[in-house]
Amino acid sequence: MIAFYKIDKSAEAKFASLLDTDDYHFEFFSSIQSILDHRMTPSVVIAPEPYAKELAALSVPVVTLSIDMRDIRDKISRLRKKGKQFGRAVFCASAKERDWLQKEHALEPDVIDGPCQFVTNEFLSLQASEEPAIYLTPVWDAQSLRVRPPSGEWQVVEPSLATLTRALQQALSLEAYQRERRREKLLLEAVVDSLHDAVIAVDRQSRIILVNEQAKMLLGLSGDVLGRPITDYIPHSDMLRVLKTGRQELGDVATVMDRSIVINRIPVIVKDQVVGAVSNFKEITDIQKMEMSVRKKLHDSGLEARYRLENIIGISETIRETKQQAALFAKSNATVLITGESGTGKELFAQGIHLESGRALGPFLAVNCAALPESLLESELFGYEEGAFTGAKKGGKPGLFELAHGGTLFLDEIGEMPLRIQVHLLRVLQERRVRRVGGERIIPIDVRIIVATNRDLEREIAKGHFRSDLYYRINMLNLEVPALRERLDDIPALLESMIQEMNEQHEQKIVTLESAIYPLLQEHHWPGNVRELRNVVERMVLLSRDGKIHAKDVALLFQGKKKSWKAEYENGEAGMSGPEDESPEAARIRRALEKAKHNRTLAAKTLGMDRTTLWRKMKQYRIE
Repeated sequence: MIAFYKIDKSAEAKFASLLDTDDYHFEFFSSIQSILDHRMTPSVVIAPEPYAKELAALSVPVVTLSIDMRDIRDKISRLRKKGKQFGRAVFCASAKERDWLQKEHALEPDVIDGPCQFVTNEFLSLQASEEPAIYLTPVWDAQSLRVRPPSGEWQVVEPSLATLTRALQQALSLEAYQRERRREKLLLEAVVDSLHDAVIAVDRQSRIILVNEQAKMLLGLSGDVLGRPITDYIPHSDMLRVLKTGRQELGDVATVMDRSIVINRIPVIVKDQVVGAVSNFKEITDIQKMEMSVRKKLHDSGLEARYRLENIIGISETIRETKQQAALFAKSNATVLITGESGTGKELFAQGIHLESGRALGPFLAVNCAALPESLLESELFGYEEGAFTGAKKGGKPGLFELAHGGTLFLDEIGEMPLRIQVHLLRVLQERRVRRVGGERIIPIDVRIIVATNRDLEREIAKGHFRSDLYYRINMLNLEVPALRERLDDIPALLESMIQEMNEQHEQKIVTLESAIYPLLQEHHWPGNVRELRNVVERMVLLSRDGKIHAKDVALLFQGKKKSWKAEYENGEAGMSGPEDESPEAARIRRALEKAKHNRTLAAKTLGMDRTTLWRKMKQYRIE
């Protein structure tokens, strides 16, 4: 919008005619308050030169309207045509108008025929009155009109159409420039407001020239703070030091409004001169959350916890008590040791504890300590620096402890962890700091540890295979997951859930099951627990016909097993070699291998597991 301020009626009409188009919006005002009360702030104001100072507080460009020599010449010419007799012309105006007219007259003295003087109101009374003179003043100069001239009367000079047109052209040019600047300012403000960081900038006089909503919130600022000294809000602001020294300050930690924040202060330098400073800062808790997110995304093979405790299927009293105990453990940050036979679902409980804890939004990472060689397990857990060993990735690699920062790290089959790595793990648990392989930098971590094993760790300590000090460190909270044979009542629910899942995976859909299947499955000892049950169910689905599973088909899967595994464990089998303190699962594997004459493929098939699982368990139980 173009504003016209204290323009006489004749000029108003001419300006209105010149702007008689829908392309421009303009308004006429007679006071500063009327401009302030208007719903739109003007982009530029056109005002007679004497009134320009009144508009300084608006911080809006002002195009001053002035009389030029041609306007005076035309007025004098019209007066003489009317018969006015005078020897000289005296033009009375403001100091600035007088100075410009004198310069213009000096450059083109012939524009006016006869002598011409240019004075201000203060010198008007000094003018001699012996010879006839004509006294002229701009039409808007009411101050001159209130003073009586030495002789004669005032004649007002109006700006010509050419003068008005030049002023309007200048205003339109400024208006277009202001519009573009306003667009750039809005764009800059939108960019700054979209930043996660708080940003505040000051000029050379430490006045605030830019601030986003994040900064207002963290600093407790309210209202319009632009143009105010930053010391009004932060009496001893460090921005003053940056303005003085011209040196940037990065990573400064301070407490503001009871919040711990990290601050960067950077000087703005133009042509080797400090013209301002910018500060960006962020609350430390926000940085920690971002770091947690980045660490989680960096680990390509990391796991996201998907199973809640309520997702663990079971109605038996034993499984319900185990879930209740796990929910109680989730409220603590203490290390949890989950014990139980292979295939009971220890990792499901680890995920459930994580998702029930205050770390649920953090990463959940898992590693099987028995699945990796010692050197690879070390670099996977603790990370490594560039050049730490042959084949080390350029730039190094963060370990699982770093990536799990703010979340949970699940160490499965910890009983298989080599003694050397047990020492490193114990140090991390005690100090909550980690050092990468081949590195010197100490990295603080905030990780909750959950471990799992199917071994008797106290027996392993007695054998010298596990450190007692690490055992006491990880056995702060102990959760024992029951074997499937201890929760046979859960088999129907587990069976239905598994079939529903497999119906979604296979084209073949199971609609009905014969009721005789349930007691048949419940008679089995399930040495492989839930994992073995899943294997059996999958084979049942693949062997089914017409969308129905028959009891006789299930019986085929147990063909050759005349007695239950339970009876076998209770009665034992003579002639089978093995240590006296060997676990039931290890004894079963040893018997299967001896029966199969150490044919691992045949033994794995007999045990209801794949060959890789058998090999891993043989390594676990140290069976040759």
